[in-house]
Amino acid sequence: MARPSLLKLSEADERQLREAAVESPQADFRDACRAVLSLARGVTRQQVAEEFRGHPATLGRWAARYRQRGLAGLRGPEHDGRGRPRRLQVEHLQLLRQTALTSPRKLGYAFTAWTLPRLAEFLKRRAGVTVQAHYLGRLLPRMGIARRRPKHVLEGKRDEVAHDRTKTELEALKRHLGRRKRTGVISQDETEFHLYPYRVAIWSVVGSPQPGVRTPGKNQKRVLYGGLNLKSGHLTSHWAATKSGSHFIEYLETLLQVYPDHKILMIADNGSFHHTQKVDTYVEEHRDRLEIKWLPPYCPDLNDIERTWRRLKASHASNFLFNSLDELVDNVRHGIEELNSTVVTH
Repeated sequence: MARPSLLKLSEADERQLREAAVESPQADFRDACRAVLSLARGVTRQQVAEEFRGHPATLGRWAARYRQRGLAGLRGPEHDGRGRPRRLQVEHLQLLRQTALTSPRKLGYAFTAWTLPRLAEFLKRRAGVTVQAHYLGRLLPRMGIARRRPKHVLEGKRDEVAHDRTKTELEALKRHLGRRKRTGVISQDETEFHLYPYRVAIWSVVGSPQPGVRTPGKNQKRVLYGGLNLKSGHLTSHWAATKSGSHFIEYLETLLQVYPDHKILMIADNGSFHHTQKVDTYVEEHRDRLEIKWLPPYCPDLNDIERTWRRLKASHASNFLFNSLDELVDNVRHGIEELNSTVVTH
């Protein structure tokens, strides 16, 4: 049986953590605040780790830093100056970070991706410091840098000026969420859940065959319409068979019912079915309670709910072939209930 956390919080501590999670534009910091709140309520470290897609050891570090330094500890580690001097000084770390995030081609190299030995060789030639490649493999994650598989993008499709302007507007909006007492700011989107299993990395024995997941003979899907309250973290959901203007209106009706005493400011993408004549008419008829801020085309990175979709699919719809689409949907509903049970009241 998992050991409960010994972290204890006063009412003032809990209020400070909740307010910090609401007001901060940094998603990782908001997660850390809410994770500490969950630990203090007696949720096990393993359960909190699964909810926030982290490692239990990470949860332990967050709790320890909070005990030692309060909110400042959740924003990052603090170097206390003890021990032997670092071989890599601040200027070396800045060079390492800048180089790892820059395409080698832009620096005149023929190869197209950095490996740890190549980064170590670069530091030796450019800065005159010798460091083992495996150490860089431990250092880079501490600096917030990880190896990630790039995604294909449609070159020239996105209006970068509109993207950057909207990003700045949304960051300003998030900084003042606490001041919007009677307004719910909702990040809205749709995602599909397929009977064909969603896959995420799992633990396996080194040298063993690659793990397998059974697949169905015929794939099926269901669409989940959702809205993430950026202040509370509450997810309002509505299931439908397809993405359509009619189903989008059904979701809007659900959203207005969930927030009967609030004005809704909804952030949504420019999907074509969001702009049917029926949708435009519905939004106009409810303009006293519903305002929609449309994101520029091809800007999914500006929609906070995308992160929630990935977390939900990984925790409740991955690496398993369900007996039916209804069973899959029911399991995802449990995931949504668990998510909403950990957030503050909207």
